[in-house]
Amino acid sequence: MFDIGWTELLVIACVAIIVVGPKDLPRMLRTLGQTIGKARKLSREFQSTFNDALREAEQQADIADMKKQVEEVANFNPLGDIKKSIEEDAAKKAAKPQATPAEAESPGSDPVAPEKPAASQTEPETPVETATKSVEKPVTEDVKA
Repeated sequence: MFDIGWTELLVIACVAIIVVGPKDLPRMLRTLGQTIGKARKLSREFQSTFNDALREAEQQADIADMKKQVEEVANFNPLGDIKKSIEEDAAKKAAKPQATPAEAESPGSDPVAPEKPAASQTEPETPVETATKSVEKPVTEDVKA
């Protein structure tokens, strides 16, 4: 840290002995050590106070986030959400164009299922398509009897 070698320390010790004197030098070094100790203690105290304040600020931020989450959970209303989605679906259905009365009266029409496009006449029907078509035909009273 400090680039002080043994020769510089020897020069400082010689100057201190000459200036202070050999009789008062131990008392001066003791006082200097106590002063440095107090400065270190104040430094540690300041650093710990600063760290405590920082930790407390982090806890307050965490507490604020937790409060937000708790409030969101407390405001959770499953029935309200379901009602809202039903209302949105009803609004979407109301926005779609309504079927004409002739289309609504046809017996084979299903308002929920989308209409299938007609197969082109150039394509031959497979046995699966033929079986499916026979299942889709409505059964009449004459056939049941």
